[in-house]
Amino acid sequence: MAKVLMKGELLEAFVTVAEQRSFTRAAIALHRTQSAVSMQVGRLECSLGIELFHRSARRVELSAAGCNLLDYARRILALNDEAVMHVSTAPEEGPLRIGVMEDYGG
Repeated sequence: MAKVLMKGELLEAFVTVAEQRSFTRAAIALHRTQSAVSMQVGRLECSLGIELFHRSARRVELSAAGCNLLDYARRILALNDEAVMHVSTAPEEGPLRIGVMEDYGG
């Protein structure tokens, strides 16, 4: 069996679509375009060689394989966040700069 490396951004897109039950709502939540989220899920499906969702014009539902992957994906993402938090040496303090148009600045 071939080993497949699942990238975090692909798993994040998959989990968000599964939770939102919509590619459009997932795209909004991820601050990406719908087509970008769809492509990321498609890349994950292609790399795994399975269909993760049953898609119709109005519905997105997890396939059996998608149901099986969902818990693993959530755990992988949580473990990644935990690892980054424990090894990160970047300071969380410093100046915060916000860009605002002059019309809204006042």
